[in-house]
Amino acid sequence: MRLSEFIRSNLEEILQEWEAFARTIRPERHFDRAALRDDAGEMLLTIAQDMETPQTPTQQSEKSKGRGGKTATDTSAETHSLTRLGQGFNQVQALSEFRALRASVIRLWMNTAPKIDDAAMNAMIRFNEGIDDAITESTARFMEQIEKSREFATAVLAHDLRNPLNAILSSAQFLHTTGSIERPTLVELSNNIIQSGSQMSKLIDNLLDFTRTRLGQTLPVKCVETDLVPICRQTVAELAAAHPDCTINLSCPDSLRGTFDETRIGQMLSNLVGNAVYHGVTSTPVTVTLGMERDHVILRVHNEGDPIPESALSTIFQLAPPLRKEDKDPPDEPSHLGIGLFIVRKVVEAHSGSLTVTSTSEAGTTFVVRLPTRSQSTQSP
Repeated sequence: MRLSEFIRSNLEEILQEWEAFARTIRPERHFDRAALRDDAGEMLLTIAQDMETPQTPTQQSEKSKGRGGKTATDTSAETHSLTRLGQGFNQVQALSEFRALRASVIRLWMNTAPKIDDAAMNAMIRFNEGIDDAITESTARFMEQIEKSREFATAVLAHDLRNPLNAILSSAQFLHTTGSIERPTLVELSNNIIQSGSQMSKLIDNLLDFTRTRLGQTLPVKCVETDLVPICRQTVAELAAAHPDCTINLSCPDSLRGTFDETRIGQMLSNLVGNAVYHGVTSTPVTVTLGMERDHVILRVHNEGDPIPESALSTIFQLAPPLRKEDKDPPDEPSHLGIGLFIVRKVVEAHSGSLTVTSTSEAGTTFVVRLPTRSQSTQSP
């Protein structure tokens, strides 16, 4: 049987091996069959069709040099790279799938004892060309998206730093130009500088964590037996002091113990509540609820105000939505909610938890975090 025919006839068996290998790449995450297989079937059928398409020596030479021609839309390999990036795979992990796919197809085909003649050797060459093309397309798209995400992170950081920096400069300029200042005004200006500096520090911490994750690596955490209630009370108190015009209500039990990274949990809660304060309306309180459901901690952060656009809900925890070739470039002024929610997702993933959001004009916006009290989390060195 010709190799291209073998691929079509045994597609399910090949995809089962692809799925089994993909499951071993990130064993700490649970992916369903559709997520693991992704575009593998379409990639294989594309390769099989290309193998049966006549090719001149010149065309073969051009293809080997990466000049096989560009398409206006993403190929299945490019779409696959975007999907894997969104699932938290790094580039090495994504490329390892193609290496395993190549080995699986050749091994399964050889097990059928095919006749190895010139036609079979040519088919092997064409198959390897197809895999190499898929690797090239996937790598290029992966790196392009990473670069766009880096640029997006820089733009968001610059955008979010602007307000607290202006507040610090304005307060400092007023202190410099005013000879005599009454104590209440001095206290207000000092608090403004402290709060703005604290906000800038948190933004920089988020950027450093983004850099550490390198768009795929799990955020390192150091989990110990701890009580979440004091952490939540302290974080909410700090944010309430920093935003006196906003009411933040906390509802929690007297104690809620589990295995967590105290610093990361505080960072996660600070980002969620800070986001709710910023996007909510001051006439209604931000509510933070901490409780237990079976063996999971449930944290809810709710605010009223304009709902999150439905088109943004599916990508709100990504640094920047994956862009496809047919998509328009993002605007120069970032409209995303920033890198804070990206870090929230990374903290939740590192604790083996889950994160969801609902947002409507009637019910408001609610972020829900579910964390196992005994998570199989990634430990920092």
